[in-house]
Amino acid sequence: MDDATQFQPARGTLVAATLAIAATYFYFLIFTEFALLELAGPIATTDQRVRLLMTVLGMGGIAGSLLAAWRFRLERYPRQLANAFRACGLAAVLALIAQTLPFLLCAVAAAGLALGWLTVTLSAGLRAVVGTRRLGLVAGAGTGLAYAVCNLPPVFTADPRAQTIAAALVVIMAALLGAWLLPEEPSVSPRIDYKPAGVALWVAVFLALVWVDSAGFYVIQHTPELRAATWSGNGQLLANALAHLAGAVVAGVVLDRGGQGRIVAVALAGLVAACLLLQISGVGPGVIYAGAVSLYSTALVYYPARGGRRWTVGVVFAISGWLGSAMGIGMAQQLNRVPPGLLIAAGVVVGGALWLRRRMAGSGALALLAVAGTALDGAPRLGAEDSELLVARGRAVYVSEGCIHCHSQYVRPQVPSDVERWGPAQPLGRTLAEQPPLPGNRRQGPDLADVGNRRTPEWNRLHLLAPRAVTPGSRMPGYAYLFRGDDSRGDALVAYLASLGAEMTAARQARVATWAPSPPGGALAPAKSTRLFTQLCVNCHGEGGRGDGILAGRLSVRPPDWTEEPWRHVPPGAEPGKAVARIIKFGLPGSPMAGHEYLSDAEVIGLARHVLSLHHDRG
Repeated sequence: MDDATQFQPARGTLVAATLAIAATYFYFLIFTEFALLELAGPIATTDQRVRLLMTVLGMGGIAGSLLAAWRFRLERYPRQLANAFRACGLAAVLALIAQTLPFLLCAVAAAGLALGWLTVTLSAGLRAVVGTRRLGLVAGAGTGLAYAVCNLPPVFTADPRAQTIAAALVVIMAALLGAWLLPEEPSVSPRIDYKPAGVALWVAVFLALVWVDSAGFYVIQHTPELRAATWSGNGQLLANALAHLAGAVVAGVVLDRGGQGRIVAVALAGLVAACLLLQISGVGPGVIYAGAVSLYSTALVYYPARGGRRWTVGVVFAISGWLGSAMGIGMAQQLNRVPPGLLIAAGVVVGGALWLRRRMAGSGALALLAVAGTALDGAPRLGAEDSELLVARGRAVYVSEGCIHCHSQYVRPQVPSDVERWGPAQPLGRTLAEQPPLPGNRRQGPDLADVGNRRTPEWNRLHLLAPRAVTPGSRMPGYAYLFRGDDSRGDALVAYLASLGAEMTAARQARVATWAPSPPGGALAPAKSTRLFTQLCVNCHGEGGRGDGILAGRLSVRPPDWTEEPWRHVPPGAEPGKAVARIIKFGLPGSPMAGHEYLSDAEVIGLARHVLSLHHDRG
């Protein structure tokens, strides 16, 4: 299933995202991988203390990853990302000034917590910020840039205190990038890779890769002759830098073309070859190791970011990243080598997972595995039916539940108010060709002929569950029983509603773009506008427009805080009053914000003026 996003991010956004990834990886590599343990040397004087520090760092990373997934809000992405960068900078400063073991443990825990928070926050919002067409290239360029800079001789050979200061400065400056990283198109991937069984397979793949890499890295770092053969001499360091950059960029290009399986397979082959070279005395793995690491590291950024699901991101980094690293380092500490058994096991895991993914994706077995549970982030439950069968089943539910008694599916082309509210009109022959035809016999509620381009599946689901919580004063009964337990009728009905008029979206938006209230000067009195806002808008936006209504926490995109945030959907240079009125009237396609097509122009203008009075730019 194609999940490509359609928007084209600005070049500045792509550059900012690349730099944010580079800053994150630079901090991870130069500070947590190298400088931190060197700084801890005078305090962590025994192997037991070193293991304690590594354990605290890993536990902090796991906790930070899961906390970030829990607290992530796309509408607060720039602020949350900036705070995560600043927290990483503060943790580096704490490590720099630590003089006692308890203080150092606190600094290490803070570093793990902040880095876990940063990686998950950054990755969870990338899909909505840069889209999917160039996501791989952005991930590869950012990853490769970080690895390349860290391998430059002046950086790699610097004093650990200088490396720590550099890492702190980089992430603190990176906090400024949030101004360019504004979410544009909230969405999640419907691909089978992001259903629970698919996520489990990819977690296993990345766990195996990180485990092997971490074990090999520890052996190289703590074996003087291997360290000298791998990371000494300007020529070797520059070769490593180039291999890292080239490998990451190539990986990004291949990932954008759908080659995720090929990338991880080649990366594993490179890691296995590098680890076998470690068994030869005095021979470093060189550019083979560097290229392989960059290949899988780019995929590790790309995979969770492509999904757009915060809990997928959190689980991948917590288990594959932090737990895999801890297991690899812990094993290498005990054995001082990479055992062949680990390489064989990694090959079996990665090869088996990729084979199983291909077979299941082709046969639908992954969908069968997902029947028993709900996809991450509260996505709809999926049965074994394909999309066409699900829509057909939803149509049957629509008929059997009596929706035809209150909702028509016929926009009268000669009635301007019909076309404006519910349109565009569709050919009559299409309606009559359906079996049975569903024009409806009474219109108690809105016409549903084109509801698929006016309401999102998320909104329809919430409305079916609790109509009056979403639309105060609604006469529609609730249909929560359609979603209880293993009952899939609710999901089928939501899929059917999403299919109605979906192909008319472009025509609908073209008409909406030309709409303006008439007459421009007419509006409700302020007191009546306030009452109307309380009735229709408070449940989501909150009484003061802070995005803290009772439904706000249940939405995939939390409403904005108008008292602090800039306009999200008012184009630069546009007249805010007219733009806000259009949003109130017709909603925002693809978001939980639904339109109020039935309101008069005077009511729309009054609501728009009330919203403007709550905004921080009101002057």
